[in-house]
Amino acid sequence: MSTHKRIDSICIAAVLLAVVLTVLLINGRALGIVPVMSAEVSDGMFTAKDMDADWNVSTATRIVLSDQGTTIDGNGAYVYDGNVCIAYAGTYVLTGELTDGSVVIDAEKSDDIWISLEDVTLHCDDDAAIRIEQADKVFLTLAEGTKSTISSGEQYNEESVASGTDGAIYSRDDLTINGTGELVIDTAYRHGIVCNDDLVIAGGNITINAAEDGIHANDSVRIRDAAISIAAGDDGITVSNEEETSYIYVASGSISISECYEGLEAIDITIAGGNIDIAPTDDGINANGYGENSVIRITGGDVTIINPSGRDADGLDSNGDIYIEGGRTFISVTDGGSNCALDYGSENGGECIVSGGTVIACGGSAMAEGFDADSPQGFLMHSAKGAAGTTIRLADAQGRELLSEEIPCSFSSAVISTPTLKVGDICTIEVGGAQEQVTIDNSSEGGFMAMGMRGGGMRGGRGQDNRKPFDKPEMSDDESRSEKFNMWGNDENRPGRQEMPGNGERPFEPGEVQGQGSTLILLGISIMVLLSGLFMAMKIKY
Repeated sequence: MSTHKRIDSICIAAVLLAVVLTVLLINGRALGIVPVMSAEVSDGMFTAKDMDADWNVSTATRIVLSDQGTTIDGNGAYVYDGNVCIAYAGTYVLTGELTDGSVVIDAEKSDDIWISLEDVTLHCDDDAAIRIEQADKVFLTLAEGTKSTISSGEQYNEESVASGTDGAIYSRDDLTINGTGELVIDTAYRHGIVCNDDLVIAGGNITINAAEDGIHANDSVRIRDAAISIAAGDDGITVSNEEETSYIYVASGSISISECYEGLEAIDITIAGGNIDIAPTDDGINANGYGENSVIRITGGDVTIINPSGRDADGLDSNGDIYIEGGRTFISVTDGGSNCALDYGSENGGECIVSGGTVIACGGSAMAEGFDADSPQGFLMHSAKGAAGTTIRLADAQGRELLSEEIPCSFSSAVISTPTLKVGDICTIEVGGAQEQVTIDNSSEGGFMAMGMRGGGMRGGRGQDNRKPFDKPEMSDDESRSEKFNMWGNDENRPGRQEMPGNGERPFEPGEVQGQGSTLILLGISIMVLLSGLFMAMKIKY
């Protein structure tokens, strides 16, 4: 073989080996590494970390809760005054039972912390059972095949109340709950889950019983692939902040809110999929901002709202706009008072548009509203009295049934739309046996009785401004670890820091120390292989 051919072969081999190592660098799971280059891949609402419930627990710090003495095997955590304290980034597995204590996470602002709950029973009588004081983000993973119970008592202690702690699970920073296991949250004091920033629920079977709100967040609540059941003394899921940027986004899964004042409440609410059942005493879904920022958008899924007892209640209530673009929306609010199936900010320039999906919205006629006349999809707004249990049927000109539904609450107004309806279609509507032939003209006229006056928009059970401000204390970043919010006062006063295994060194964790360290090693090897090959080739040549 000539010298030139040997040089070419060495260069090609070096390049190929460097390419292989680079591929492993990017897809590190082949070597048991969490690949940092893909860790932040996002669909706009959920990152890869949010959806990753299959992280490696074999090297995690293991914490076994016990009233007789909690034990910790590994780095990053310690016990203080009966509470478990997690102070460093890393991975942790919690098991066991603690009948009166808290798990407190108080780490650095840049720390990500993964905690796997495996058949945990955790109760704190006068504080949050899980309290996140500081971290970049905490991931609570509900381990497959396990059931964990988190609960708190009727009244929190003075320090907790002064610091704004008001949930059985309370977080001042971003929180993600994922996995396939079961979680039961039961609190007699205020809310079930509270998150001062963004809350992502990307899995799990979660049941919440709360004195006030089931889920209460400041910036956003995003849900996918989870089964959530809520019984709440106030709202089911509410998000609120002073910047008017709060939102709820549901991608998939199921949400059942069996008891609540209002079901979903935020400035911006989007339902892209999933099955949602709400039984409110007031509004089912409420976009409660000041006009143009308020929007309810349904693009998919199945939404059912049934309210048999409200007196000033709406199914969908937006102070701005309502857009229904797909899925199925079924609303039944009882006739009487000023109950409306649909209520939007028409007097403020808001719009209510249907462009897809099936809609059956039944309620009172006194202040009834329908869709805008220029909606792309045909709809019928019909006025007819119906007792609870009355069936509504809609058939096309050939007698083919387009829709048939039993309405659980009494009604005097019905808004109906299906993807097959077009302006100009002639249909037959039947309400409790009475039939009428109607032409679809996207107007509010028609029906077995005259329509009442229309209204809507800013009405609501809490007055013109339906917003419920997020009740958290004011604090700056510099105050976030001050005595006001820190059970130890400051870092120097924290007990046990110097006694932790490993002399307080941070344990490896997915996506940070372990992932990045291994990534840098592979990157270094790739560069060394490439340079070595080129050096050998040059040496042979000269």
